Amino acid sequence: MRKSILAVAMTASASVVLATALAPAANAQEPAANNTAAANAIVKQYSSTPTSINITTKLKTNPQTLPTKFIVGLTNGGDENKVLDEGIAAAGKVLGWTFKEILAGATPEDQRAGFSAALALKPDGIHISGIEPSTIGDLLDKAKAANIPVVCSACMSAPTSALVDTHIAGKRQLDVWGRMIAAYVVSTTENPNVEGITVPLYPILVRFDEAFKNNLKILTKGTGVYEASPASVPAIFAGKMPAEAVSIVQRNPKANWLVSDLGGWVTGVSAALTTAGLNNQVQIGGLTAGKGNIQGLKDKTESAWTGYSLPIVGWTVVDSFARYFQKMPFNTKDLPTQLLTQANAKSLVLTPAGDYLGVKDYVAQFKKVWGAK
Repeated sequence: MRKSILAVAMTASASVVLATALAPAANAQEPAANNTAAANAIVKQYSSTPTSINITTKLKTNPQTLPTKFIVGLTNGGDENKVLDEGIAAAGKVLGWTFKEILAGATPEDQRAGFSAALALKPDGIHISGIEPSTIGDLLDKAKAANIPVVCSACMSAPTSALVDTHIAGKRQLDVWGRMIAAYVVSTTENPNVEGITVPLYPILVRFDEAFKNNLKILTKGTGVYEASPASVPAIFAGKMPAEAVSIVQRNPKANWLVSDLGGWVTGVSAALTTAGLNNQVQIGGLTAGKGNIQGLKDKTESAWTGYSLPIVGWTVVDSFARYFQKMPFNTKDLPTQLLTQANAKSLVLTPAGDYLGVKDYVAQFKKVWGAK
């Protein structure tokens, strides 16, 4: 194990390393020296509890005084989507809006069918998550013709046709998350050998994988090992990942990390590794902690996850629609986030259900910028 973050003395040379490590993942250059100091600095930077929703520009008019809106959201049926949609519904309720969730599945065909069903309802707006224009381009054109704006969270694409906003959990945010997890891996592991549990179906998750891989290379001077093990969403939803994770670790006896594209996709993995006698070989972490992953941090069976506040994402989606309806520029700042580890697990700000929240007074902050009661 490397020295703890509190024991690291930051020198001028370490500052140079930090600047290099903070470069966007897509532009990763030659690795620099003193990478442990840089990794520890990144871990420290993102370990604190966020305090702001990162939206400060007020709406022109309180939406509560304007005609009500009807928003439809597409979901793949996963736990993460459920929490996100609950956030949209709660934020919409404050403004007097109504919200309906439509199951769109996890295949391109199901996503197209779900979007078509949403169009048929003639809503005032449609929210999608992780669905790219390459899948629904012609349907976006139909939405545009019907004057139905579409807001996407976790999208790689720039706005196009009816897709008016893609800044929420976009490319820049994914680069930050990849950097955070890579830094934690390097700060705690002498010779990182990482098996990635990846789902190439979603381009936004590929972005995280690339950001993680590139920053791992920078922070280990090119010595860190990363191997992707693609998985399918149907297999994950069918509960096959625990057995697959055991097979992955057995195939690579040098592996010391499993990094997953989503926390909810490794449910049961730590227990399966324990049963197989492999739990002491690898640490588990990755993108977007669910309530089970947060409990895993507390139980010390998992190690590091990014904090993706799905309730705040939901409220931010409503904020984007409100700005669109008032012909205002969208907020473009990143979401509040945090590196969740065993060290800060007991102090995390969570929802009553145990999901990551981050900003305790987020509702009051949104109401303030909306001018809402």
